[in-house]
This record gives sequence, structure tokens and C-alpha cells, in this order.
Amino acid sequence: MSPPKYIFRIDEIREANAAPATVGDVRNDWVPSMEEGANIRVGGGVSGQLWCCNGHNIGVFPAQNLPTGAKSFETYSVFYSGGFGFWVLKGDATTELKDGTTWQPLRFEHDRDDDYSSYLCNVAQDRILASRRADQFWPQMLLPDIYWEATPVTPYAQYGGLKGELAIFLALVAFAMQPAKLPSVLPKMFENREWKVWKMPHGREERRGVVVYVYTWPDTTEEDLINYENGEYNARYYR
Repeated sequence: MSPPKYIFRIDEIREANAAPATVGDVRNDWVPSMEEGANIRVGGGVSGQLWCCNGHNIGVFPAQNLPTGAKSFETYSVFYSGGFGFWVLKGDATTELKDGTTWQPLRFEHDRDDDYSSYLCNVAQDRILASRRADQFWPQMLLPDIYWEATPVTPYAQYGGLKGELAIFLALVAFAMQPAKLPSVLPKMFENREWKVWKMPHGREERRGVVVYVYTWPDTTEEDLINYENGEYNARYYR
């Protein structure tokens, strides 16, 4: 069965030069600002462009506006900080942030009942993948080694899958390449119902950020996309 259809957008963002400096409490790691106006859109990459996944391939959506019946499914903002990893915020960091919204480190839920797969999220206990195989390259493509180097390596072919929040996953795909490569490489990342692996210089530049918007297709429900995130439709992002 094909994955469900959806529409998405990936905009490049940065912290404004005038943004107040923020650091964490323990290691003095940089933390993206929560101040209004501190995070700005900078263009580049595929900013402002709608894309469509039709369940088989990814392509540019042939209109500037969403089709009638499409609904907002989820939005995440993600920043990269060298030595720390990814900061994740539920929502659009360039707009007024809701009370109680905070930046959280990228996390994984370990699903030991589902072939030791890893579920991408921003609120969970585990900071590294649940398992990985020696023949997999997607961990290196999507993630710096702090997220997978200490992960147990398994010989079992059914272990080591990836699922999770779709907008976070799409953000990691964007960070897997330099912004200028996104227009040409992004359509090649999902073909014939499968997410592909590409070996290329990553785009994990210091304090680079993206905000990812995911929308339902008019005949796709939120439940369809939630099921996809949970690895149903026989469709992990990667196996």
C-alpha cells in the first residue's frame, strides 16, 4: 500500500543578528531565541515552494496556494548547533510563539515492540537511535554521530527502522544537503514509494534553521498521516 498523499513546505530561517544571546543551564550550549522577531526567514533552498508527495514520488506542487480541502497537519521549526545537535520547536519560530512552547532537543522513542525502531520527536527520553545495522547509511546521512555512534548495532535485517513526526523527518532531510542542492535533490529523495539515501556533503551548518509545514491532501485525513508517522502502510521512512 502506498503512503498517504500530503503537501509540505520547507523554509530556511536564521536567528536575527539582533537576537538576544541565550545559552543552556548545564553545558552553556546555544539555544535558539524565544523572543518575538528573533528568528527570521532568509530565503534560499526551497523556501516558499509547496511540494507534493503523491505516495509514489515527490514533486513541485503546481500552484502557489493550497488546494481546496487541504488542512494544516503539523508545523515544526528545527535549528542545528554543532556539538549539541538539533533543537526542535513545535510551531513556526518566526511567528509569535504560544505560551508554554519551548525549544527541545531532538529525541527518539524506542519502540521495542516494533522491531526496535526509532520514532522521531521532541519530547522523549532517548537521545540516540534504538538500533542500527552495519549496512545502513541513512543514520549518517540524516544525523551527526552523537545520535547513532553509541547505538547498538544489530545483525537482524528487520531491526533499525525509522519513523516519527513527519515535519521533523522532512527537516532532517533538508539538513542532509546544502540549501542550494534542495531544488534538484529533494525530488530524488522519495521515488517509487521509498525514501532514498544519497551520499553528498551534508547541510548541517552552524545555526542553520528550517521551518517545515505539512498539510493534508484534500482526500487524506489527519489519521492517515498519523498512521504513516507510526510506520503503518508497511512504510517506515527507512528500514
